[in-house]
Amino acid sequence: MLRSTRSSVRSTKQLSGGCAVLFGLPFILAGLAVGAYLYFPMISSWWSARGWEEVPCLIETAELKTSSGKGGPSYGVEARYRYEFDRQKFHGDKVSLFGGSDNMGDFQKQAFRQIQLVKGKERPFRCFVNPSKPEQAVLFRDLRWGLLLLMSIFPMLFPLAGFAVSIGGWLQSRKQSINKKLAARHPGEPWRWRSEWAGDAIQATKDGLPFILAVAGWILLVQLPLSLAVVLEGELAKSPLALWALLPTLLAGIPLFFAWKRVKARMVFGHPSLQLTQLPARPGSALVGHLRFDRVFTPLSSISMRVLCQRHITRRSGDSQTTAKETIWEHTETRSAAETWRDANGVALPLNIEIPRGLPCSAVDDASIVTTEGEQHVWTLEVSSSQGGKPTILPLPMFAAADEVAAAELTETHPAVIVVLSTDDLISRLKARGLQAEFDSNGIPTFFACPAGRNRGISIFLLLFGTVWFAAFLFMSYQGAPLIFRLVWGISAPLILVMGVWLSLHSRRVEIKPGELRILNRLGPFYSWQESFEPRHLTGFTHDSNMQSGNQFFYRVRAETIFNKRKTLFDGITESVTAEALAKRLEKWRKRATES
Repeated sequence: MLRSTRSSVRSTKQLSGGCAVLFGLPFILAGLAVGAYLYFPMISSWWSARGWEEVPCLIETAELKTSSGKGGPSYGVEARYRYEFDRQKFHGDKVSLFGGSDNMGDFQKQAFRQIQLVKGKERPFRCFVNPSKPEQAVLFRDLRWGLLLLMSIFPMLFPLAGFAVSIGGWLQSRKQSINKKLAARHPGEPWRWRSEWAGDAIQATKDGLPFILAVAGWILLVQLPLSLAVVLEGELAKSPLALWALLPTLLAGIPLFFAWKRVKARMVFGHPSLQLTQLPARPGSALVGHLRFDRVFTPLSSISMRVLCQRHITRRSGDSQTTAKETIWEHTETRSAAETWRDANGVALPLNIEIPRGLPCSAVDDASIVTTEGEQHVWTLEVSSSQGGKPTILPLPMFAAADEVAAAELTETHPAVIVVLSTDDLISRLKARGLQAEFDSNGIPTFFACPAGRNRGISIFLLLFGTVWFAAFLFMSYQGAPLIFRLVWGISAPLILVMGVWLSLHSRRVEIKPGELRILNRLGPFYSWQESFEPRHLTGFTHDSNMQSGNQFFYRVRAETIFNKRKTLFDGITESVTAEALAKRLEKWRKRATES
């Protein structure tokens, strides 16, 4: 049973579109400046130097300069030499294609050792001369991929971050402006206050394909020249660590994968829309209408339609905020493509789904979800095909009847939405997460089991990320990176790996009897420990969030003890309403046990 209401929220100040553009502009300019004046010229110099001619030269002077800084000492080699090219004599002072001092690896020291062996002697060294400009020469034309890799991070990430802030803020501001105009044009009709709801049919939300392709294209533009240089120079044969220089280019595969999913969805659906027979849709009535597609399906394919009512919970901490999504209600139907029929612009598929009474209504604007602290409810229709591709999302205008809205505004009552879950609901929700629970006839829990690997996705991510992080630590140690970087990576990498191992191996069983609560923790086959509590040792049960992955929060149920300690009973729960319901049922057991 659900009691539907709307929670009051507190507005917070957000950057306008113009301010967001100004805020992101320094990041864009900084990244482009590093790319234009340092990174790309270095890559270009190396490409050009590959065709320079090697000629003998005599070293006149050589000196290793040392400078101190916060990141440790930096070294730079200065030298003067003379050489002859095309029967003309020249003097040069350029040691490396990448001038200046640095502390990346031991290149500077090794170069100085080689030069020092022949300095002031008639024993010739060698230099590389530009045939078209013989006055240009260099002693070492090594690629120095480690230095270039570090430098490439700035032109790759800074413009992406700046454009994300600028474009995102501008688009959000533009969307709010459009929605305000729609609200002024249709007063009293909030089901027309979003751009997707403005026309005769509900349109799908933007899939962000141009932005994703732009991200992948920019990564390739910055990183592909370095990857090609590493391969052509044969750096992979010299050191396996050179594989690190290829990693940023491979990262472009991530946005390209998401882009392909969206392209495939467009190939299957085109630009789908939903035409409802009744606007707005209302809880307690049927969602009746037609899905329209401008593509023709193969007869053997199927179309899945999933209606979702989600609670979006926004939490603020200082200037940052996170939004978690929890499913309140959902319903899925799968229809054969053979049920579609042709119309003027493509094909249509009938839709008829009953919406239970008492469910909460829609949030009018997505902006309200991200600019307020509290809870909002969002209705969507996800359409997917057996042919693959990312599901297409259509926002649903789900509003109460006009008399119900007027009554709520007159009484100014806005209690929170309370979800009451049955025992079967709890068991099915927990089972979907790989968790086990048993209840007695009165709905009191008697057994919980949190198996190892219940957070498999997060543990795999931590293990992979920790491995990469630890490899980065080894790379920094090999290259002689500043001490602060080695400390940060050297401490954080093992911690990440330990957390990944813990999430992979840890399991917990909780047995609840009339006079005892027993907790058995186990870490794989290696170690286990047990704790027992009588009801009088417990002061209550609480639930909170202890982990986050993306926009998904994970909740746990904990027991408060008279020993000023909290013991976790259940974790890995993905909905706060489920954790809250379990805590309330455990509290019933405690009160019943202490009273008896």
